[in-house]
Amino acid sequence: MAGHSLQQGFSAVELLITLFVAAAFLATGYQLYYSVIERSGQARLRSIATNVAYDNLRFYAAKVTSPCVATSNPTPTPTIPANSGLGSASITVTLTCPFGTSNAITTVTVRVGYGPASNQEFTEHKIYATPTL
Repeated sequence: MAGHSLQQGFSAVELLITLFVAAAFLATGYQLYYSVIERSGQARLRSIATNVAYDNLRFYAAKVTSPCVATSNPTPTPTIPANSGLGSASITVTLTCPFGTSNAITTVTVRVGYGPASNQEFTEHKIYATPTL
């Protein structure tokens, strides 16, 4: 036993395996972080688009007349605020008469498209509206 000495510390193989395991954890953590950041950005855009659609929905619902007048180009022309952060978004507002033009009930539909042109997403809101007295 006099010729054997106990070594303390790690061998090169143990250190190499530890580094590979740590690299795998770091790569997985980075992928998770990137996924969370990307999805939170998408949720932010969807939230902004939904708010723009809802604001326009309430605006045009307050402007309906009796009897119902169907139009796909209401006045004033719907717009998306320049500082909304949606970039090249589109908006359409359509007023329809679900029960005929002699009735006072109007369906207001607002559709907002947002995101890159190659993969645009849409949010849509509808409401039945009657003229306020």
